[in-house]
Amino acid sequence: MADRPSSSDPSPSSGKDADSRPPSLGAQFGRTRTALLGLVSAHFKLLSAELSEIFDRAKVALALVGIALMLVFLAGMLVCVGSILWLDEWVFGSIGWGVIHGGLLLIAISVTLVLFVIPRAAPQIGLAFAVALVAAVALFVILWLQLSSRAWGWVGDNFFGALAWPFDGHSVSAADRPIAAGVIVLAAGFGIVGVIAGLAVGSGVLRRLGTAIGLGAAAAILGGLFGALLGVPMSWGIAIAVAFVWFLILYLALAAFFVLSQADFTELKNRFIPNKTIETTKETIEWVRQQMPLGRKS
Repeated sequence: MADRPSSSDPSPSSGKDADSRPPSLGAQFGRTRTALLGLVSAHFKLLSAELSEIFDRAKVALALVGIALMLVFLAGMLVCVGSILWLDEWVFGSIGWGVIHGGLLLIAISVTLVLFVIPRAAPQIGLAFAVALVAAVALFVILWLQLSSRAWGWVGDNFFGALAWPFDGHSVSAADRPIAAGVIVLAAGFGIVGVIAGLAVGSGVLRRLGTAIGLGAAAAILGGLFGALLGVPMSWGIAIAVAFVWFLILYLALAAFFVLSQADFTELKNRFIPNKTIETTKETIEWVRQQMPLGRKS
């Protein structure tokens, strides 16, 4: 009996029973939440790694596509510019004409696209195109038939027959006399007009005098260049080249003048303002005020 264990002594299996008890509901929820958060964190880490790899690939793809588009753009520009230069060299015998024609043509197209933004600009643009075309055709006929060089030759023979070069004192030859006469007459004429226009602009004696001198000098240089151009006998190809330059310059000037002088900038501004929405909103606010007044007047 003494060797029998008492009922009050803990049995050897009592510790195992305590450890084998099922966890409580709170513990199970905590473990489940921890496992779920770890799983979500692992998925986010995997997604971040994949997105980083995808972004790196996208950057490389966008860079390659951008380079390809730039090369296509450069190819188009090369074809456009090269075609203009080749055509002008083939027709007129000089790449310089291609540079002048191509530059003026691109500027004329750009200005035309901008002017089309202004309301009702199409009739004025069409009128400028027609006037410039008629003037260019008339200039081509004059240059092709060498009417201007012959006219300046007559002026040189009758009024500048004793003209000599200022550098060496030799008399101007008959071949150069039309050019010399055109330069002298038109430079003087344009210069006088420039001086008169300069005196009429601005206020103050010194300011008007400075404007007159500057404008007169610029006009004289322009007139001299124009006179030299008209005094040169030209072939049909050069006559076309010069007439085309005249057409582009005159078209740009007339189109800008006709459109801007008749432009309605108020209507242009209203095109880019949501006036209907603003008016409707004001009417709605006024209606709400009438239906639900903020306060009664005393």
